[in-house]
Amino acid sequence: MKVFPALLLLRLLFISLLLSGCAHKLPKAPLISEDWPKHQAQVEALGKWQATGKLGVKVPNDGGSMTLRWQQQPNDFAIDFTGPFGQNILGIAGKAGEVTLSEPGKAPITAKTAEELIRRNTGWTIPVAQLTFWVRGLPAPTAKITHFAPNAQGLIGELEQLGWKVTYGEYLSVNAGTETLAMPGRITAEFKDMRLTLVIREWQMEPAL
Repeated sequence: MKVFPALLLLRLLFISLLLSGCAHKLPKAPLISEDWPKHQAQVEALGKWQATGKLGVKVPNDGGSMTLRWQQQPNDFAIDFTGPFGQNILGIAGKAGEVTLSEPGKAPITAKTAEELIRRNTGWTIPVAQLTFWVRGLPAPTAKITHFAPNAQGLIGELEQLGWKVTYGEYLSVNAGTETLAMPGRITAEFKDMRLTLVIREWQMEPAL
Protein backbone atom coordinates (compact mmCIF):
# COMPACT_ATOMS: atom_id res chain seq x y z
CA MET A 1 0.00 0.00 0.00
CA LYS A 2 1.33 3.43 -0.92
CA VAL A 3 2.14 5.60 2.12
CA PHE A 4 1.94 9.25 1.10
CA PRO A 5 2.31 12.57 2.95
CA ALA A 6 -1.40 12.81 3.74
CA LEU A 7 -1.27 9.55 5.68
CA LEU A 8 1.71 10.81 7.66
CA LEU A 9 -0.54 13.63 8.80
CA LEU A 10 -3.18 11.12 9.89
CA ARG A 11 -0.67 9.24 12.02
CA LEU A 12 0.49 12.41 13.72
CA LEU A 13 -3.05 13.61 14.31
CA PHE A 14 -3.90 10.45 16.20
CA ILE A 15 -0.72 10.67 18.23
CA SER A 16 -1.88 14.14 19.16
CA LEU A 17 -5.34 13.01 20.16
CA LEU A 18 -4.05 10.37 22.49
CA LEU A 19 -1.40 12.42 24.24
CA SER A 20 -3.67 15.38 24.76
CA GLY A 21 -6.43 13.16 26.11
CA CYS A 22 -4.33 12.44 29.18
CA ALA A 23 -3.78 16.06 30.08
CA HIS A 24 -7.11 17.89 29.74
CA LYS A 25 -10.41 17.84 31.57
CA LEU A 26 -13.70 17.71 29.70
CA PRO A 27 -15.29 21.09 28.97
CA LYS A 28 -18.37 22.72 30.39
CA ALA A 29 -20.25 22.34 27.16
CA PRO A 30 -23.38 24.20 26.07
CA LEU A 31 -26.63 22.76 27.33
CA ILE A 32 -27.79 20.87 24.25
CA SER A 33 -30.57 19.04 26.07
CA GLU A 34 -31.55 18.16 29.62
CA ASP A 35 -29.61 14.91 29.26
CA TRP A 36 -26.39 16.58 28.09
CA PRO A 37 -24.75 17.10 31.55
CA LYS A 38 -25.26 13.41 32.32
CA HIS A 39 -23.83 12.36 28.97
CA GLN A 40 -20.81 14.60 29.43
CA ALA A 41 -20.13 13.21 32.91
CA GLN A 42 -20.37 9.64 31.62
CA VAL A 43 -17.86 10.28 28.85
CA GLU A 44 -15.54 11.94 31.34
CA ALA A 45 -15.66 8.86 33.57
CA LEU A 46 -14.40 6.52 30.87
CA GLY A 47 -11.14 4.76 31.72
CA LYS A 48 -9.94 2.04 29.35
CA TRP A 49 -11.30 1.97 25.82
CA GLN A 50 -10.69 0.71 22.32
CA ALA A 51 -11.92 2.04 18.98
CA THR A 52 -11.77 0.12 15.71
CA GLY A 53 -12.49 1.67 12.35
CA LYS A 54 -11.15 3.44 9.28
CA LEU A 55 -9.39 6.77 8.99
CA GLY A 56 -9.32 8.70 5.71
CA VAL A 57 -7.91 11.99 4.49
CA LYS A 58 -8.44 14.15 1.43
CA VAL A 59 -6.22 17.07 0.49
CA PRO A 60 -5.53 18.63 -2.92
CA ASN A 61 -3.99 16.01 -5.22
CA ASP A 62 -3.72 13.42 -2.46
CA GLY A 63 -5.81 11.14 -0.26
CA GLY A 64 -6.21 7.65 1.15
CA SER A 65 -7.32 5.58 4.11
CA MET A 66 -6.13 3.02 6.66
CA THR A 67 -7.78 0.64 9.09
CA LEU A 68 -6.91 1.28 12.71
CA ARG A 69 -7.22 -0.25 16.17
CA TRP A 70 -6.73 2.30 18.93
CA GLN A 71 -6.27 1.01 22.51
CA GLN A 72 -6.30 3.60 25.30
CA GLN A 73 -5.32 3.18 28.94
CA PRO A 74 -5.38 5.96 31.56
CA ASN A 75 -1.65 6.66 31.12
CA ASP A 76 -0.58 5.04 27.84
CA PHE A 77 -1.85 3.90 24.47
CA ALA A 78 -1.13 1.76 21.42
CA ILE A 79 -2.42 2.05 17.85
CA ASP A 80 -2.03 -0.40 14.99
CA PHE A 81 -2.58 0.77 11.42
CA THR A 82 -3.17 -1.85 8.74
CA GLY A 83 -3.68 -1.84 4.99
CA PRO A 84 -5.26 -4.33 2.58
CA PHE A 85 -5.33 -7.98 3.69
CA GLY A 86 -4.29 -7.00 7.21
CA GLN A 87 -0.86 -5.76 6.13
CA ASN A 88 0.82 -3.97 9.03
CA ILE A 89 1.75 -0.42 8.04
CA LEU A 90 2.89 1.11 11.31
CA GLY A 91 2.48 1.15 15.06
CA ILE A 92 2.25 3.99 17.56
CA ALA A 93 2.93 3.73 21.29
CA GLY A 94 2.95 6.50 23.84
CA LYS A 95 2.95 7.54 27.44
CA ALA A 96 3.15 10.86 29.25
CA GLY A 97 6.15 12.79 27.93
CA GLU A 98 7.05 10.43 25.09
CA VAL A 99 5.52 9.15 21.89
CA THR A 100 7.06 6.83 19.30
CA LEU A 101 6.00 6.09 15.73
CA SER A 102 7.39 2.89 14.17
CA GLU A 103 7.27 1.72 10.55
CA PRO A 104 8.72 -1.47 9.06
CA GLY A 105 12.16 -0.77 7.61
CA LYS A 106 12.44 2.75 9.05
CA ALA A 107 13.99 4.23 12.17
CA PRO A 108 11.46 5.10 14.91
CA ILE A 109 10.43 8.73 15.31
CA THR A 110 10.28 9.88 18.92
CA ALA A 111 9.35 13.20 20.50
CA LYS A 112 8.27 14.56 23.86
CA THR A 113 5.05 16.06 22.52
CA ALA A 114 2.66 15.47 19.65
CA GLU A 115 2.85 19.13 18.61
CA GLU A 116 6.60 18.76 18.14
CA LEU A 117 6.14 15.72 15.90
CA ILE A 118 3.58 17.48 13.74
CA ARG A 119 5.70 20.61 13.26
CA ARG A 120 8.82 18.55 12.57
CA ASN A 121 7.23 16.30 9.96
CA THR A 122 4.66 18.52 8.26
CA GLY A 123 5.40 22.11 9.21
CA TRP A 124 1.72 22.53 10.07
CA THR A 125 0.08 23.77 13.26
CA ILE A 126 -2.76 21.45 14.28
CA PRO A 127 -5.32 22.17 17.08
CA VAL A 128 -4.23 19.17 19.10
CA ALA A 129 -6.16 19.82 22.32
CA GLN A 130 -9.36 20.59 20.41
CA LEU A 131 -9.19 17.41 18.33
CA THR A 132 -9.02 15.41 21.54
CA PHE A 133 -12.50 16.58 22.48
CA TRP A 134 -14.04 16.50 19.01
CA VAL A 135 -13.28 12.81 18.53
CA ARG A 136 -15.33 12.04 21.66
CA GLY A 137 -18.27 14.14 20.57
CA LEU A 138 -17.52 17.14 22.80
CA PRO A 139 -16.72 20.80 22.11
CA ALA A 140 -13.25 21.94 23.17
CA PRO A 141 -13.19 24.14 26.28
CA THR A 142 -10.34 26.44 25.21
CA ALA A 143 -11.69 27.64 21.84
CA LYS A 144 -14.59 29.89 20.92
CA ILE A 145 -17.56 28.12 19.36
CA THR A 146 -18.47 29.94 16.13
CA HIS A 147 -21.23 27.54 15.06
CA PHE A 148 -23.14 24.91 16.97
CA ALA A 149 -26.11 22.75 16.00
CA PRO A 150 -27.50 19.77 17.94
CA ASN A 151 -28.95 16.69 16.27
CA ALA A 152 -32.38 15.20 16.95
CA GLN A 153 -31.04 13.25 19.94
CA GLY A 154 -29.63 16.32 21.68
CA LEU A 155 -26.02 15.46 20.87
CA ILE A 156 -23.65 17.50 18.72
CA GLY A 157 -24.54 17.49 15.04
CA GLU A 158 -22.30 20.31 13.79
CA LEU A 159 -19.55 22.26 15.48
CA GLU A 160 -17.12 24.96 14.35
CA GLN A 161 -14.06 25.99 16.34
CA LEU A 162 -10.76 27.59 15.25
CA GLY A 163 -11.90 27.54 11.63
CA TRP A 164 -12.55 23.77 11.66
CA LYS A 165 -16.00 22.45 10.80
CA VAL A 166 -16.76 19.17 12.56
CA THR A 167 -19.80 17.16 11.49
CA TYR A 168 -21.14 14.07 13.26
CA GLY A 169 -22.94 11.80 10.82
CA GLU A 170 -24.04 9.21 13.33
CA TYR A 171 -23.64 7.93 16.87
CA LEU A 172 -23.33 4.35 18.12
CA SER A 173 -24.95 2.84 21.22
CA VAL A 174 -22.05 1.56 23.31
CA ASN A 175 -22.09 -0.44 26.54
CA ALA A 176 -19.85 0.99 29.27
CA GLY A 177 -20.22 -1.03 32.45
CA THR A 178 -23.86 -0.72 33.47
CA GLU A 179 -24.43 2.31 31.25
CA THR A 180 -25.16 2.73 27.54
CA LEU A 181 -23.48 5.71 25.90
CA ALA A 182 -23.91 7.40 22.53
CA MET A 183 -20.40 7.64 21.05
CA PRO A 184 -19.44 9.04 17.62
CA GLY A 185 -19.63 6.57 14.75
CA ARG A 186 -18.73 8.94 11.91
CA ILE A 187 -16.84 12.22 12.21
CA THR A 188 -15.83 14.60 9.43
CA ALA A 189 -13.44 17.47 10.19
CA GLU A 190 -12.79 20.10 7.51
CA PHE A 191 -10.36 23.02 7.43
CA LYS A 192 -9.90 24.96 4.18
CA ASP A 193 -8.96 22.29 1.60
CA MET A 194 -8.28 19.51 4.12
CA ARG A 195 -10.88 16.87 4.97
CA LEU A 196 -10.48 14.13 7.60
CA THR A 197 -13.02 11.33 7.98
CA LEU A 198 -13.13 8.83 10.84
CA VAL A 199 -15.59 5.93 10.71
CA ILE A 200 -15.65 3.95 13.94
CA ARG A 201 -17.16 0.50 13.61
CA GLU A 202 -16.80 -0.52 17.25
CA TRP A 203 -16.16 1.02 20.65
CA GLN A 204 -15.16 -1.03 23.68
CA MET A 205 -14.82 0.75 27.01
CA GLU A 206 -14.57 0.43 30.75
CA PRO A 207 -15.41 3.11 33.33
CA ALA A 208 -12.52 4.51 35.36
CA LEU A 209 -12.01 2.78 38.72
